[in-house]
Amino acid sequence: MKSDPAFPAELEREIFETTAVLYPSTIPALLLVARRIFVWIEPLLYRVIRTDVEEIDFALQHARETKPASFFHRSVRHLYIGSRGFTGPSLLPVCPDILSLAYISPRGQPALLEAVQGFRNIRRWSGSLVDLFDGSDAVSLNLPVFETVTHLDVFDDIDVFNQYTIQLCASLTALPALTHLCLNKKVPSQIIRSLLSDCSRLQVFVIMWSSRVLAEAMVERHRKAGLEDPRFVVAVCDDYWADWEVGARGGVDFWAAAEAFVARKRSREIEGSRYLLEDW
Repeated sequence: MKSDPAFPAELEREIFETTAVLYPSTIPALLLVARRIFVWIEPLLYRVIRTDVEEIDFALQHARETKPASFFHRSVRHLYIGSRGFTGPSLLPVCPDILSLAYISPRGQPALLEAVQGFRNIRRWSGSLVDLFDGSDAVSLNLPVFETVTHLDVFDDIDVFNQYTIQLCASLTALPALTHLCLNKKVPSQIIRSLLSDCSRLQVFVIMWSSRVLAEAMVERHRKAGLEDPRFVVAVCDDYWADWEVGARGGVDFWAAAEAFVARKRSREIEGSRYLLEDW
């Protein structure tokens, strides 16, 4: 391809960046077009990072050795640290402006917790709080990093009303920006009612399952228990991390689908007592 620009630089850059954002699989080819295109597009290659793939993690290790910290500061906005990823934790200190963080980690990650405590831009958080804090007794959402979180997906089991559940519910109601909450699997109706009542800013409350059969059974139990709130949604997702990446790249993930589902209930397009979110 001819490297001389055919359009004004601002328009050309917008065209290439829009293409890269909408079709990330084209980024490797776009990087070869011209040097100026490479400079514009390379940061977008690192905008969404998943460290659960060995080849990607290896490439990140190489990038960490060859690029300045400022590059990752400017580039990375969405980070998923997989259980097999080694580069993710080392990236965190140089990515203070990330918008979403997701992780799977063994219990007790002081380096991970210490690295994010001062972050003030995270909007979406996905992971086990018990593992992060190394035990349910140590979990505390009274940290600056949680003050900006709008979408919180807690991986821990909240299936009984014990001391941890009571403490967690109280912490959730105190989060100043929380509008979207997701808990997983079997959650008692009493806990759901309490959170819907006490989290005044909550717009969407999702219970996530990987099994449709179990999700349908849960919907029936809550319906019999008299649970009625249009914000309540039961979703089924069999590939969570693929869905997370779709959302990170601006597509329709379970959060967006749940929002649309709740909006349809509020507009009375569908019954307000309908809870099961169909495939999206």
